[in-house]
This record gives sequence, structure tokens and C-alpha cells, in this order.
Amino acid sequence: MPFFQSSGIGIAGIACAVPDNHVTVDSFRDRFDDETVSKFMQGTGIRAMYKALPEQTAGDLAYSAAVRLFEETGIDPGEIGALLFVTQSPDYRRPATACVLQHRLSLSTDCAAMDIGLGCSGFVYGLQTAMNLMEQSDIKYCLLLMGETASKLVHPMDKSIVMMYGDAGAAILLERKTEARTVTLLRSDGSRFRSIILPAGGFRDMNPSAERFICNDGIERSLYDIYMEGTNVFSFSITDVPQAIRDYLEHTGTTPDDYDLFLFHQANQFIIKQLAKRLKLPPGKVPLSLDRYGNTGGISIPLTLCANYGGQEHGLKKIFMAGFGIGLSWGVSSAEIDIGTLLPVIKTKDWYREGKITPEMLK
Repeated sequence: MPFFQSSGIGIAGIACAVPDNHVTVDSFRDRFDDETVSKFMQGTGIRAMYKALPEQTAGDLAYSAAVRLFEETGIDPGEIGALLFVTQSPDYRRPATACVLQHRLSLSTDCAAMDIGLGCSGFVYGLQTAMNLMEQSDIKYCLLLMGETASKLVHPMDKSIVMMYGDAGAAILLERKTEARTVTLLRSDGSRFRSIILPAGGFRDMNPSAERFICNDGIERSLYDIYMEGTNVFSFSITDVPQAIRDYLEHTGTTPDDYDLFLFHQANQFIIKQLAKRLKLPPGKVPLSLDRYGNTGGISIPLTLCANYGGQEHGLKKIFMAGFGIGLSWGVSSAEIDIGTLLPVIKTKDWYREGKITPEMLK
């Protein structure tokens, strides 16, 4: 069973950014009928989200979060020894967005930079990767960045998910902390890769027909639109994920009472309630952000922390985290975090103008 151990590495700060483009679910009543919108809100708990502006990318949102983090922590960007960027919405097919962010943030050329192509499990996977990277090096600080603009990949008439996805970016600073100990469980099941998929545009099928067709859920899409098989994803979320949580608790010799907060991927309200019910958790231990920000993929865990506690409290909290979704991929971890290092969520309209390549720039 793939349990990973890390010691001596801890979280020193978290900042999150969303696009300055607030969209309410109620605004979709002009597109869909009232019953459809009302049922969606009742079932998912989502009331609003923030969607990227036309020029904004995942890299832009992560950049804004990182700048905010540097401003508040006072850390010299030149001291960052590694930058990991977790996304499935890269700024370019090539190069890695992490390299662009290394330049934009004025990090040293001695900084290692790489992308990690994961979605809803990305925070747990990225956190463990960053910790292991630091353990095997002399790096003093590592910057774990995340960003998604999944809303750009959804057909505007897809009533199943167009009201679901929000866009966001996050920056997590990791530093050496002698007393820190982390255990992480990571799993994946590629046999179910079709459960959440965007088929077109990758190197398997770069330029298929854009013709729209009726999918098995009765919704019209093309191969260029995100498809999610809701029944399979729901079943996975309330069976495989709880089992992983039970395995984690058994392996670590802990119980739900040992944790102050439970941070679950903000898939939808019903799934989170089912997880809380199976673990017999009081509502006060399971904070939400999906009501205000929608489903932001892997960023939903740090976003939930910043949205609920940023700039409001201080003190150490033992936090349980579970990310799960596209891949299918899932992970469970826990960490002690000083709530005082969480920053309030910021809004941004900024985008990297020098990053939009024109023919003139290549001549």
C-alpha cells in the first residue's frame, strides 16, 4: 500500500487568488429553466463561482497568489529552491508553465521548476512531492503553486457542470520545520480514465471533428468539451474515498477525534455530507467553500482554508485532507498548520501580457 512518510518539512503559508469575475448560479436562469437551476443548487450546494476572464490563465492566478504570499511572508524569492506547478490547464502545450512562473516571480536560476499534471487530487499529490523533494536536497524553501481554469473547457449549454466549475490559483510555501511529520496515502485507477475526460486537443487526437453529439447522459457536447460520467464519479467518491480514509486512520493509528478540521475536495455538497456522515464528523469540523467558489479542482482544499480562516485566527490546527477525482486519482494526508499563516482570498484581473505570443514576436 503506497504510504509516504515525510519529516522536517512543514507549511509556512498559503495564499489563494480568484478571477475578478463573480458569477452566480441564479444568473443561469436566463439560459436554463428555473427548475434545472434550483435543483442544481439544492443538490450541489453551489451558489456562485469566479470564472477566468478571457485572457487569464491558470498561471496568472497562481502568480497573483504567489506575489501575495511573498508580500505577506517577507520571504526573498531568491531563496526558493524548487517550484512545482500543479495544473491540468497549462498556459501552453509547451513549455512547462512552472518555468514561465519561475521567470515571472524572479526566482533564481538555481530553482528547480516542473509541472505536475493532476486535477482534484493535485494538492495532496503536490504537497507530498514537494516534501519529498525537500527531504532529499538542501532546499530551504519550496513553492507549491496550483491553478485551474476548467470553466473554459465546458460547453456553455452543459447544465450538468457549467454551473459547477470555478477558477482559482493557490500558492503554498513549504519550509524546514524540525518537528513536522507527515504521512500520505496516494492511489489511482486509470481503468476509469473515461469517467472525467476532455478527449480532444491532446496528442492522442489533436484535431478531431468539432461536431456535437448527444452523450449517454442526454447532454449535447463535442470532443472539445469536458465530459463527466456523474454516476461513476459519485460511486467512486462515496466508496473508494471513504475506504482510503479508513485505511489512512488505521495505518496512522488515529481517529477522527485526533483532527481539528477535515478538508475534503469541494466536489459537491452531497458527497461531502456523505463523507462526513460515514466518519461521524460534526459539521463544525468540515468547512466548505463550494457555496461561494464552486468546484475549483485540486485548489479547493487550500482555497477552503483561506476562504474560511484567512486573516481571522491564529494557532496550530491538525488538519486532515482528502483530494479525489479526475484520473481517477485520490490521496489522503494530514498536517499541522498555523491558521495564522493563511491569507484571505484575493481577486485579480491581472494577466501576463508578455506571455501572449504573436507572429511578430517569432519573426
